[in-house]
Amino acid sequence: MAADAPDPVALRRRVVQTALLSFPLFLVVAYIVASSGLPDWCLLIGVALVYLGVVRPMMRPVREASKLRRSLAYQAFLNSKDAP
Repeated sequence: MAADAPDPVALRRRVVQTALLSFPLFLVVAYIVASSGLPDWCLLIGVALVYLGVVRPMMRPVREASKLRRSLAYQAFLNSKDAP
């Protein structure tokens, strides 16, 4: 494995950590919206804020690893096309 290649176990752990954090946050936001009598569209705003503040930053290494993998696969495809 190359030195700059991401660790697949660490990426899987990051996905699980994100899920274990974001689901309870969703439940908390839903409880706050329901108990305070706010309209239902406030839940959508709360979930969007959880996504932007928690899920998106935590999943950045996973997105970067996927982008790297696609790039390397495409480069290998182009190299195999050029080979005799």
